[in-house]
Amino acid sequence: MSSLAAYYWSIQNHDLERVGKMADIPNTKFINFVDAPAEIKYSKYGDGAVPLDLSITGPIDVSNFRRVSVMIGNTKAKSCNIYMGKISGPTLAGKFDIPLNHEVHTFEVVGPQMTLWLTEGPPNSNEQVKLWVYLKS
Repeated sequence: MSSLAAYYWSIQNHDLERVGKMADIPNTKFINFVDAPAEIKYSKYGDGAVPLDLSITGPIDVSNFRRVSVMIGNTKAKSCNIYMGKISGPTLAGKFDIPLNHEVHTFEVVGPQMTLWLTEGPPNSNEQVKLWVYLKS
């Protein structure tokens, strides 16, 4: 290795050591539908979107996070799914099943957008569901 290459290598490693000592301050977001349950409106097919952001309809931006944890309380739905990927407009997203067993389920964020759906619920009906979503970088 030339002396110039060795110099650049030592600078890069020094920077990595310095950066490694900085505090990791996580970026988090807690979506709380425990205190005020989510209003789920099931379609004629029994599918109902969870309104993760009440100011918009559709997917939320999860591009600043690495993990998503979800806990869902009692519901008339038989299953639940998270979709992550490119969702708005033309869609290409992965589907992740969430068991409805009153436990916390954690997933790696694998795309810039996310939606949460309760499925196989009573068609053309509404229900209030207690749940929470926790996003962490």
